[in-house]
Amino acid sequence: MTRRTPPKGPLALPQHPAAHLDLRVPTLDDVPRIVQVCQDPEIQRFTRVPSPYTEEDGRAFVAFAAAGAEEATGLHLVVVDTDTDRVIGAVGVGIDRRDASGEIGYWVAPEARRRGVAVAACRTLLTHAFEVLGLGYVALWAAAANPASNAVATRLGFTHEGTARRGMLLGPTGNWSAPRGDANLWGLRPGELR
Repeated sequence: MTRRTPPKGPLALPQHPAAHLDLRVPTLDDVPRIVQVCQDPEIQRFTRVPSPYTEEDGRAFVAFAAAGAEEATGLHLVVVDTDTDRVIGAVGVGIDRRDASGEIGYWVAPEARRRGVAVAACRTLLTHAFEVLGLGYVALWAAAANPASNAVATRLGFTHEGTARRGMLLGPTGNWSAPRGDANLWGLRPGELR
């Protein structure tokens, strides 16, 4: 078995996700759109974005994404409609260099849902994570109450590895009085991606 070395920064970006989509590191020009989309109650309920989501949060996300790519700690990208350059989602994989593994997460703007955006963006980033970054495992956590995210995991070939009972706050992020819900752990290894 060939041993791979951990990726060093800056990380290369994945190419060609799907027709009319592009993945890129967010810029300060994207902040107003990111702030707008992250006001969506479903994004605040099922992801870990801050609530309320402010311009300061948007700028912090841009800085976090740039640092992750530069320092090889993760690729956190926006999903852009290539025809309009409009941000319609985000996808990211945090890298655990100790275990050559990662955790993927994503959100999609309400008007872009049910069009395969999450599947296409995740498939592109996962292919890159396995083939270019050399990861040996990627986890995806999805609220059991979020059938759309669980369906994305299934379509991509993830294996359901367990359920953390009441393991997740069902938003908004940081609100410890929010209701708790079950969280499904999905896992994917090289060669399993569909």
